[in-house]
Amino acid sequence: MKILIDGSNVLYWRGGIADRQAPGIIARALIARRFAPFVYLDHSIHRHTQTEDLAELARSTEVIIAPSGTPADVLLLDACASGRYQIVSADRFEVWRSEYPRMRRDWLVTGRIGKGGHVSFSKKLRSAPL
Repeated sequence: MKILIDGSNVLYWRGGIADRQAPGIIARALIARRFAPFVYLDHSIHRHTQTEDLAELARSTEVIIAPSGTPADVLLLDACASGRYQIVSADRFEVWRSEYPRMRRDWLVTGRIGKGGHVSFSKKLRSAPL
């Protein structure tokens, strides 16, 4: 079951501070729940991570890095709309609502990384279509 991760957003799920390990921790938590995560990242992700971090993440999941000048949100929301997949992110994508009128709140799943790297999600994860 495919699920999308807003990698640039979940980077801050551990106390609001950029944690370069966070996208991988969340991807592994989703894989353990039998999902196939696709991680979408802004081109600026290189400021917060190292090449090795991205290579490690790419070994376990699909990683899509937006081209320079293109927000990853656009790619993420296009992918979501085409397959109606859930998005793991704390972003509510309010600025994109007019361009994606079919976007539904139940597509969005928030969460956090707790002590010991335990990932909890705000709602039940579901396979598409919603």
